[in-house]
Amino acid sequence: MRTSRTRLSLIGAALALSVVAAGCSDSNGTATTTTPSTAAAANGSGAAGPSGPACSAVPKDGAGSFAGMAQDPAATAASHNPLLSTLVTAVTKAGLGDTLNGPGPFTIFAPVNDAFAKIPAATLASVLADKATLTKILTLHVVAGKKMSGAELAAAGKVKTVEGDELTLAKDGDSFTVNGAKVLCMDVPVANATVHIIDTVLMPSATQAAPAALEPSGPACASVPKDGAGSFAGMAQDPAATAASHNPLLSTLVTAVTKAGLGDTLNSAGPFTIFAPVNDAFAKIPAATLNSVLADKAALTKILTLHVVAGKKLSSADLATAGTVDTVQGGKLTIAKAADGSLTVNGAKVLCMDVPVANATVHIIDTVLMPG
Repeated sequence: MRTSRTRLSLIGAALALSVVAAGCSDSNGTATTTTPSTAAAANGSGAAGPSGPACSAVPKDGAGSFAGMAQDPAATAASHNPLLSTLVTAVTKAGLGDTLNGPGPFTIFAPVNDAFAKIPAATLASVLADKATLTKILTLHVVAGKKMSGAELAAAGKVKTVEGDELTLAKDGDSFTVNGAKVLCMDVPVANATVHIIDTVLMPSATQAAPAALEPSGPACASVPKDGAGSFAGMAQDPAATAASHNPLLSTLVTAVTKAGLGDTLNSAGPFTIFAPVNDAFAKIPAATLNSVLADKAALTKILTLHVVAGKKLSSADLATAGTVDTVQGGKLTIAKAADGSLTVNGAKVLCMDVPVANATVHIIDTVLMPG
């Protein structure tokens, strides 16, 4: 995620070129092709012409046709392809729009709008608001330095992406999949890439995203079950909202997350750093006030998102070094380390730090944090 300006330029160009290929997605499942010699010439390789059940959506002529897309620079061509409008939005949110006409060559896997529609709305909104996570996801769809046809991809079996992770290709007859995503229209030529339109947004592997973690420690860690879904090992297998539901210390927090409709967001790809108030933390709030907040979704969401840092799994050591962190809510939290190694977050004591869950590092605290 820590790319140089030059690398971001390359990334942006690659992603933009994936947008260029938007015209290849349709819903009627009818296959069309272009003349192989024409497509191969436009593609700058010996690749066959575009093929697949979604290729019929591409106009026969004009800027949005295969020939037209092959001639246009990425930013210009993108404007002619409304079927990848969500991808266009994602590229813009990632701050890569100004680099859409950068150099190649690239191989690009371009998710159609329906691919983004598979993601829960709250999760998608969260990712679109998190530039670092969004960039990591988008760059997983780009292979730099090569224009690879479907046949070349299938023969290779695996390719390494700009994001750093590998994608696995599998061939099934005349079609193929990428990490299980179906390729709807393959071998689409654009000026500096070969584009393959896919039906699913690819996600980085959890193992690569996870940094080395410290062992959980603190006075409240003894209350965590020794085995089962609520144990440290059990929670490490589940995303944040699910893991919290198995922890008896966090039942009020789970209720609050449910009422705010944030369960899908906290179970999304992440990564996150989460400060999780125990039940006793909520019990400090007068009952009438707590009931009022639980009934006010906007106020509740503002409070809960103050407890979440997006795009990072921060250990207790990371927090102590950082001193302050920015939250999803927009507020800043101040971390202080005591002589005995314990931490406070805006004055709240950390009762059990460095709890691993599948998409986050959780630090259990004794007080509900409140926006300023």
